[in-house]
Amino acid sequence: MAANELAAQLAARLAALMMEEAVTLRSALGHLHAERRALESGEVDTLAVLAARKSEAYGRLAQLGDARTALLARAGAKAARADIEALFDKGPEWSACRQPFADLLALAREAHGLNQANGVLIRAQMKSSQQALAVLMSASEQASTYGPDGQSMARSTSRSLGSA
Repeated sequence: MAANELAAQLAARLAALMMEEAVTLRSALGHLHAERRALESGEVDTLAVLAARKSEAYGRLAQLGDARTALLARAGAKAARADIEALFDKGPEWSACRQPFADLLALAREAHGLNQANGVLIRAQMKSSQQALAVLMSASEQASTYGPDGQSMARSTSRSLGSA
């Protein structure tokens, strides 16, 4: 098989693979947007389902990324952006890979930004929940009990274990 023919086959497979990655990344972005809406509206019950969907999409993205890395290695390139762009400059057979690669990079940047923003929201809600829990715990420690006469009396926080 001629080198140009092999390069053309690798380039076609790589372009198709990156397009599949982009479809999967768009799906993950949909889950990230849904997560954002759930966080903003306080719909915490849906977060577990969304986390499972995101995890599934990320698992598929990892598989596709491994396949892309393997194809790039067969073409003699590393998975670094500069090496990939240099590969695309090697000949016209690689031109079909440029746009899917650019799309993939743009989608990855969007997903990263949205994931970071969602993380900020999650951390803020966790902090708020922890503060509310601390207030409730403090209040329960200071809860009153009722004595034999029906009057409230503060509960003692120290207990005597007995004397020797």
